[in-house]
Amino acid sequence: MARRRDSVVPSPIVSDDSDEFMMDTDSDVDSDASGETDITTPIHHGDGKKEKEEEKEEEEEEEEEEKEDEQQDIDDLAELLTENNHSPDHYLNMMQTIDLSRTECVNYAIGTLALQDRIRQEWLSYCKFLKSDAKAMYQQLDYRVLYTFFDWMLNQRRGKNGRRRQGIKRKSALITYWKNFRTVYELEMHEKVDKNTSRHIVKIGIPVLVKKYRLSNKPRPKTTVYLDDLIRVVETTVTTTKKKFGHGRLRISLILNFQLAGFSANRPLALLSLCYRHIKVTLIKDPEGGPNNILIEFTTEFTKQFLGEKEETEFVIPEIIFDPSLILSPQVILLGLLFADGAFARLDGERILTSASQLLDLDIPEDTYQLEFNLDPGLSDIPIMRRSERTLDGIRISDVEALTYNILLPWIKSIGKISTIRQIVRPYSLRYGTGKALDNSGHISDAVRSLIFQHSDPKTFLKYYLHRKVDKDVRAVVQGLDPQKQIMRAACRMIRTVNPRRPQELTTEESSSVNQQPHIKELIEKRDHLSKRLGRPIARHKGTVKYELYTRVSRELAGARQRARDKLLLKKQEQFDFEEPLREIKRQLSGIKISRKVEKSLDANTAVPPVHRRLISALLSLPRETLQDEMLRRTEAIDAVVDYSRFEEGETCRLPHDKRPGPKVFQEVKIEIHVPPPPPPPPNERDIALKAVMEDHRPLYCFICLDKFTTHGGVSKHIRRKHLQHIKPDDTISCRRCDITLDHKMHLQSHAFSVHQTVT
Repeated sequence: MARRRDSVVPSPIVSDDSDEFMMDTDSDVDSDASGETDITTPIHHGDGKKEKEEEKEEEEEEEEEEKEDEQQDIDDLAELLTENNHSPDHYLNMMQTIDLSRTECVNYAIGTLALQDRIRQEWLSYCKFLKSDAKAMYQQLDYRVLYTFFDWMLNQRRGKNGRRRQGIKRKSALITYWKNFRTVYELEMHEKVDKNTSRHIVKIGIPVLVKKYRLSNKPRPKTTVYLDDLIRVVETTVTTTKKKFGHGRLRISLILNFQLAGFSANRPLALLSLCYRHIKVTLIKDPEGGPNNILIEFTTEFTKQFLGEKEETEFVIPEIIFDPSLILSPQVILLGLLFADGAFARLDGERILTSASQLLDLDIPEDTYQLEFNLDPGLSDIPIMRRSERTLDGIRISDVEALTYNILLPWIKSIGKISTIRQIVRPYSLRYGTGKALDNSGHISDAVRSLIFQHSDPKTFLKYYLHRKVDKDVRAVVQGLDPQKQIMRAACRMIRTVNPRRPQELTTEESSSVNQQPHIKELIEKRDHLSKRLGRPIARHKGTVKYELYTRVSRELAGARQRARDKLLLKKQEQFDFEEPLREIKRQLSGIKISRKVEKSLDANTAVPPVHRRLISALLSLPRETLQDEMLRRTEAIDAVVDYSRFEEGETCRLPHDKRPGPKVFQEVKIEIHVPPPPPPPPNERDIALKAVMEDHRPLYCFICLDKFTTHGGVSKHIRRKHLQHIKPDDTISCRRCDITLDHKMHLQSHAFSVHQTVT
């Protein structure tokens, strides 16, 4: 409160010396030492009211200042508690600058966004072809414009950079394009396509286009991988040398993907996005008194979110002691990857878990029920299944980039072909097979199945995932007999079509025969003509129009050859599938018996490195008789996975099998006694001089990776294609043989010539 001032009451004394009094009051002289006080000027009663008003105003001003100070303290406290990073002006400015065209934000998947971008580019190309404005074409959109656009799109044969398109072959694909076009139109124009236009294009336009371009009305067949099929596919992935992945860790990652997809029915992208933070490894007690169990728990959070975010689903996979086959053991594969990456946590800077042999000595304390194997928090966002990248020294695994679906798809297709399964195996085939197994199981309810599949409605599974092939013995059920479950199981699995003698590739003669096709001969003549005009070496013309035309023709020729070979191989396989059963029936009826041992030896491949041979032996080993031996079996398998995850296995050989070195299986061993020849006579001076002049000192091996070659030109080509081509601008270039660091690519080439006598 404001302090009240003490007013002086005027004295009623009247002095004769009034003039002197007035002079004293007007002066600024202080009172003298006698202690007398100054006499104030008398105030009339009318001036007291004015002074009270002034005092009241002062009190109100002081109260207002106190309120302002108190409000400022409140604002400071609120700012301290909320930690605002921006001022109010920032948000006021935001309100004025919000882009209203981006208010429709939908959580589309990456593949859907890519398809929308493709539709958008198709529309721009279509409008450019017609020399029209894309926005204006959107505004005048009707049935005629839409029908013409889809007709133009179906008629296109070339895509980006002149590449040949695969084209639309099914009605369902055309409908998908139409649905995505509607979404693109809505995002661009902020309104939906007219209902009449939409109805006409669906009822009239699409059926006419399907008939005009002979599109298939049948959906793509959904191949289903059952447990028996999964075992064969994984076993082929472990053992095959016909398909190489560049780095051993990629093969191990594919095995892990097969296992997790086959057991959890997750979508491929959800598994490829698994990071170390999603994994939990625990040693848990067996309530029934058995040996301790290694438990794997993983959480999938990268699922479809178009209809809103979904809660994370956690899967628990216990270890199977005395597992009949370790190729289906996620514990072995995942622990091998964890040990290979050094992913277990540290204590005081020291890594505690470093090898699988330490697991044998671990036990659970008596007063607890589990022992957690914590992972390194620094690796939380690192993907488990990572892609490879090429460097100067060879192939290495990326530190942060995960495998993509476009990389996984051809791998799985290739493994299915090598397994001699007639149907095409795809990543979603595993999801279909797991869904069928869950549907047949009496242990899984519809609610749990929907939780596993991340479906909000069980009808989604019935519509899209339930296989249309009835795998029940309906005849036995109708007749009241016991169903033949094993026969029905064998009839529905894909490995019933397996035939090791089914052709998987063309011979050299068959592959060369495609060059006699008219359109390929024309391309060869055109390429040779351009090559003669350019002259050798062709690389010196790089950047010219002629060189660009030459590369286009060469690329078109390579694509035409590959398409012709694929068509010829498909025709050969179809002919085999039709004629082989007839030939087999004829052989059996005629009493002819054929030994399969010779035919099997033709497929044998002895070019298996020791680290791969160890992996095959460990994962395909049989269960042991005692628990201790079984734990040693698991330890050996994990160690084999660790070693192979660090092994660079190289790429698949492109030579046909009939041009590769023959197998050495089933060769007879001949014992011969060799008599050492007499030592040659010492060379004379003439021979020494000739050898010094004529000898070529250039090595026949790569000084970077130590690969051996038969010619010096092969060494030079190898270094340019496998090493120099993959040097990035920010890479550190070094020579490991000389233990020196080089400045740039040309410095490395100079070093190769001057020190290692290798021309690059």
